[in-house]
Amino acid sequence: MTQFARSLAASVFLALPVAASAQDVPVLAVISHPVEDYGVWRQVYDAFADEQQAGGVIMEQVFQDPGLPNNVLVLHGFESLEAAEAFLTSDKLKSAMEGAGVAAAPTVKVVARAD
Repeated sequence: MTQFARSLAASVFLALPVAASAQDVPVLAVISHPVEDYGVWRQVYDAFADEQQAGGVIMEQVFQDPGLPNNVLVLHGFESLEAAEAFLTSDKLKSAMEGAGVAAAPTVKVVARAD
């Protein structure tokens, strides 16, 4: 993960309490990985929206490294750790990522909102 991606992830965590779309998300998955072609990846990602919803994703955001636009950071919010784990380990997601041109194994961090 590039220094930019680490900084972006830290900034996103700091910004979450004030982000209206993330206020009520109890579980957050932070996924980063390089892609072969961002445009192709984004088309597949957007086409997978129904599967995301069916898989329990209640919030999503995508960020790019400005210096390396084929490096992406994806945030997915879930209602529970179980929902996050089920979605993130699903064969449908794995297949979609392969078809989207994910160029390396993703780095995935799942965190729960602190009380």
